[in-house]
Amino acid sequence: MDKQYEGYAASRLDGDFGEMSSWRFVYPYLKNKRVLDVGCSDGLYLKYMADGSKGIEQVSSLAEAGKNRGLNIINGDVLGSIAELSDGEFEGALFSHVMEHVDSPILLLRNIQRVLEPGGTLVLGLPIERNVFRDLLRLDYFNGTHIYAFSVRNARRLLEETGFKIDKIFFHLPKCRGPVGHTIERFWNLAGWPLREYFSMAYWIVAKKM
Repeated sequence: MDKQYEGYAASRLDGDFGEMSSWRFVYPYLKNKRVLDVGCSDGLYLKYMADGSKGIEQVSSLAEAGKNRGLNIINGDVLGSIAELSDGEFEGALFSHVMEHVDSPILLLRNIQRVLEPGGTLVLGLPIERNVFRDLLRLDYFNGTHIYAFSVRNARRLLEETGFKIDKIFFHLPKCRGPVGHTIERFWNLAGWPLREYFSMAYWIVAKKM
């Protein structure tokens, strides 16, 4: 499995892939919580989480880089590793841009639900396959490692089926850096624009364990 992601791992360790600009919208929902970061890379977001947080990362080079920074990262298969965690062990979970890569997304969501305490928070991040950036500008997340594509409607249904209640949805626009970009992206998420999903690159869902 590592071989499929060697290019991403090298780019990430070189600093080519940073935090999504829209991360600031969902971080408050995980701040000061004991979080499980499923597919945590080298700790890109895990580094912000409270003591007792853990990450799971199957790419060895990324897991080792995070461990070298003092982060608690399990290097192993995502599904196998999460199956060994205790029920209700975490207050929050981050599952960012991983579900589209895994063989059994429903099984993984059920396991994430299991390791969350009652009322625990899940932040789920997913790319949008069909959008204006792909159709017109040829900006495309779907580069050969994605198995599934999830519309917002479909992701909602999967979360409801696996024991979650949707709280918030935030959309991500590419290249929204700096004060101007942040203002545009904030306005984009405040306004209920029609076709907002098609004109966005990705989205976050904040959900609670029922």
